[in-house]
Amino acid sequence: MKALILRSYGVGNAPQNKAFLQELQEASDRGIVVVNLTQCMSGKVNMGGYATGNALAHAGVIGGADMTVEATLTKLHYLLSQELDTETIRKAMSQNLRGELTPDD
Repeated sequence: MKALILRSYGVGNAPQNKAFLQELQEASDRGIVVVNLTQCMSGKVNMGGYATGNALAHAGVIGGADMTVEATLTKLHYLLSQELDTETIRKAMSQNLRGELTPDD
Protein backbone atom coordinates (compact mmCIF):
# COMPACT_ATOMS: atom_id res chain seq x y z
CA MET A 1 0.00 0.00 0.00
CA LYS A 2 1.34 3.43 -0.93
CA ALA A 3 -1.55 5.70 0.11
CA LEU A 4 -4.62 5.80 2.32
CA ILE A 5 -7.64 8.11 2.18
CA LEU A 6 -9.18 8.72 5.59
CA ARG A 7 -12.78 10.01 5.69
CA SER A 8 -13.19 12.01 8.88
CA TYR A 9 -15.91 14.04 10.58
CA GLY A 10 -16.61 17.73 10.01
CA VAL A 11 -13.41 19.71 9.53
CA GLY A 12 -11.17 16.67 9.87
CA ASN A 13 -11.86 15.12 13.26
CA ALA A 14 -11.37 11.44 14.00
CA PRO A 15 -11.45 9.27 17.12
CA GLN A 16 -8.68 9.91 19.65
CA ASN A 17 -7.95 6.21 19.96
CA LYS A 18 -4.26 5.67 20.79
CA ALA A 19 -4.02 2.43 18.80
CA PHE A 20 -5.63 4.10 15.76
CA LEU A 21 -3.26 7.08 15.93
CA GLN A 22 -0.28 4.75 16.38
CA GLU A 23 -1.25 2.78 13.25
CA LEU A 24 -1.50 6.02 11.28
CA GLN A 25 1.91 7.13 12.58
CA GLU A 26 3.46 3.78 11.65
CA ALA A 27 1.93 3.97 8.17
CA SER A 28 3.30 7.47 7.69
CA ASP A 29 6.72 6.39 8.97
CA ARG A 30 6.73 3.59 6.36
CA GLY A 31 6.15 6.14 3.59
CA ILE A 32 2.42 5.62 3.15
CA VAL A 33 0.72 8.90 2.24
CA VAL A 34 -2.34 9.30 4.50
CA VAL A 35 -4.79 12.00 3.38
CA ASN A 36 -7.61 13.24 5.61
CA LEU A 37 -10.87 14.18 3.84
CA THR A 38 -14.14 15.35 5.31
CA GLN A 39 -17.30 13.28 4.92
CA CYS A 40 -19.31 16.51 4.59
CA MET A 41 -20.77 17.52 1.24
CA SER A 42 -19.09 20.93 1.45
CA GLY A 43 -16.40 22.57 3.51
CA LYS A 44 -12.79 21.65 3.98
CA VAL A 45 -10.47 19.86 6.34
CA ASN A 46 -8.82 22.13 8.91
CA MET A 47 -6.71 19.83 11.03
CA GLY A 48 -5.39 22.71 13.13
CA GLY A 49 -8.84 23.72 14.34
CA TYR A 50 -9.44 21.04 16.98
CA ALA A 51 -7.34 18.72 19.14
CA THR A 52 -8.50 15.64 17.24
CA GLY A 53 -7.32 17.08 13.93
CA ASN A 54 -4.03 18.09 15.52
CA ALA A 55 -3.55 14.52 16.73
CA LEU A 56 -3.92 13.29 13.15
CA ALA A 57 -1.40 15.85 11.91
CA HIS A 58 1.09 14.76 14.59
CA ALA A 59 0.59 11.18 13.37
CA GLY A 60 1.75 12.23 9.88
CA VAL A 61 -1.68 12.60 8.26
CA ILE A 62 -2.02 15.44 5.73
CA GLY A 63 -5.18 17.47 5.22
CA GLY A 64 -7.01 17.12 1.93
CA ALA A 65 -8.58 20.60 2.10
CA ASP A 66 -11.82 20.57 0.09
CA MET A 67 -10.91 17.83 -2.41
CA THR A 68 -13.49 15.20 -3.25
CA VAL A 69 -12.68 11.54 -2.80
CA GLU A 70 -12.57 11.13 -6.57
CA ALA A 71 -10.16 14.05 -7.02
CA THR A 72 -7.96 12.79 -4.19
CA LEU A 73 -7.81 9.26 -5.60
CA THR A 74 -6.99 10.56 -9.08
CA LYS A 75 -4.33 12.92 -7.73
CA LEU A 76 -2.72 10.15 -5.69
CA HIS A 77 -2.69 7.82 -8.72
CA TYR A 78 -1.04 10.52 -10.81
CA LEU A 79 1.57 11.50 -8.21
CA LEU A 80 2.43 7.90 -7.33
CA SER A 81 2.94 7.10 -11.03
CA GLN A 82 5.59 9.84 -11.27
CA GLU A 83 8.03 7.93 -9.02
CA LEU A 84 8.32 10.87 -6.62
CA ASP A 85 9.56 10.50 -3.06
CA THR A 86 6.98 10.45 -0.28
CA GLU A 87 7.72 13.96 0.99
CA THR A 88 7.29 15.45 -2.49
CA ILE A 89 3.94 13.67 -2.85
CA ARG A 90 2.81 14.92 0.56
CA LYS A 91 3.64 18.51 -0.42
CA ALA A 92 1.98 18.16 -3.83
CA MET A 93 -1.23 16.91 -2.22
CA SER A 94 -1.73 20.36 -0.67
CA GLN A 95 -1.06 22.20 -3.93
CA ASN A 96 -3.68 22.94 -6.55
CA LEU A 97 -2.53 21.14 -9.71
CA ARG A 98 -5.66 21.20 -11.90
CA GLY A 99 -8.45 22.86 -9.95
CA GLU A 100 -9.02 19.93 -7.60
CA LEU A 101 -8.77 22.05 -4.44
CA THR A 102 -9.32 25.62 -3.37
CA PRO A 103 -5.94 27.10 -2.45
CA ASP A 104 -5.52 28.88 0.89
CA ASP A 105 -5.15 32.63 0.64
